[in-house]
Amino acid sequence: MKQFLLTFAAVLIGGFLALLGYDHFIVKPREAATRAEAAAEADVQRQTPRPDVDLSRSRDEAKKVAVELEASVQRSVENARNTIEAQASEMGRRELIVDAVRRATMFRVGLTEYYQTNGRWPRDAEEAGLPPSEDFRGGAVRSIEVGQRGVVEVAFDNTFAAGSRVMLRPLVKPSGMIEWECDIVGDPLLKRALPRCKSL
Repeated sequence: MKQFLLTFAAVLIGGFLALLGYDHFIVKPREAATRAEAAAEADVQRQTPRPDVDLSRSRDEAKKVAVELEASVQRSVENARNTIEAQASEMGRRELIVDAVRRATMFRVGLTEYYQTNGRWPRDAEEAGLPPSEDFRGGAVRSIEVGQRGVVEVAFDNTFAAGSRVMLRPLVKPSGMIEWECDIVGDPLLKRALPRCKSL
């Protein structure tokens, strides 16, 4: 037991001496180095001149940025307004195209009935028993005419590009059924509004 106590005391003394050596040779030099770095950094900061802040210049720059931002917002709002107006105008013109096709539908029906009854196409709208084309003028429709072989031609007024028109062409199938094809001339909006029609 005596041997154990001596060994235990030696371990305690050795541990104490190790901690004392660690503190003296490692911890204290680190603390001294950290203090020296902090002091050096403080000296550098004291020696570095601080820039003078020019508040009036900063205020002027802030006003300039605000003016540019306001102008940018105004441009964005104006662009959005123009886009909305253009879309509204196009929608209105699309409605006029649909109206024109509706007006031409009466001609199409009348011509189909005439052909199925008589086996040939009429020379004009009057022969087919249709009202004069002036009765169908309105909206963007300048005129609706019946041409050779039952072609219905809808001419548009200056709401659309000059010479704009839609032509409905009848095709008689061997079965006697009549299908109608659509051709477009003029304004590109006609093609967008009537995608099944061919552009000539």
